Amino acid sequence: MEIGSTHTVKRAISATIVAFIAFITPTLSAARELPNEFTANYALEMLGTVMARAEYKLVHSNNGLYMTQSTRPAGLVALLRDDKIDVRSDMIISDGQILLVKYAYKHTGDDKDRDVSFQIDWRSDAEHGLVGKVVGIHQGKQVNFDVDMPVWDPLSIQVPIMLDTKKHLPPHEHGLFMKGEFKHYLFENHGSEKIVSNGEEFDTVKVAGRETERDRAMYVWLVPALNNLPVKIEQWKEGKLKSTVRLENVSFVNDGDTRTLNFSDDPADYE
Repeated sequence: MEIGSTHTVKRAISATIVAFIAFITPTLSAARELPNEFTANYALEMLGTVMARAEYKLVHSNNGLYMTQSTRPAGLVALLRDDKIDVRSDMIISDGQILLVKYAYKHTGDDKDRDVSFQIDWRSDAEHGLVGKVVGIHQGKQVNFDVDMPVWDPLSIQVPIMLDTKKHLPPHEHGLFMKGEFKHYLFENHGSEKIVSNGEEFDTVKVAGRETERDRAMYVWLVPALNNLPVKIEQWKEGKLKSTVRLENVSFVNDGDTRTLNFSDDPADYE
């Protein structure tokens, strides 16, 4: 998300999508272990004001799953800009492992070329193990390099988070493709914490992440009872809270049945 009326707002919104970063690549013994399909709506707040809203979807496919994100400005920002951001991440299951194979980020309504797209061709051999070739475009520039481990983008990273939240892993680094390169983050599980949303108390798992080369931190609260879906995300820089992302509503699909939960009592959240 990079919608905003100022550079500060753009940076803050862009940073919030990184807040889903955590943990190691999951392995699966069966497709049924994938996260349930869902549609979730989030609001980005700065200084108590909603600046943008984003809809996230997770859908099962024939050989894996894909996620989409649709972001639009809200409040005063919507009066100044009409930016639209649409993202899609495609993943496959190969030898019980989830692998990102395609990513597309489309930003319209802005005077700069911010579009990103790439594909990853994975192969495995006895000598080198898992290796991938990344080929694509980042903001008008060619992307072409090799990777020797599973990699994620700011959208698809939500999948390993949801699958691995129950594991109390030691602090570790994880790579994420952002702005045409891999950035490294150190993540740590801070244990259980209760939070209140729309008058209801939830038991959550709190995850902290920090970019290794910058004084920027994020805190993510995930609810095990809701398939480890994030309900709140805070972005901090130089010890100050910059933005908060809150879950407004979510619909889960399980065996053909849909369950919808609301996390806000403000009618404006559903306009």
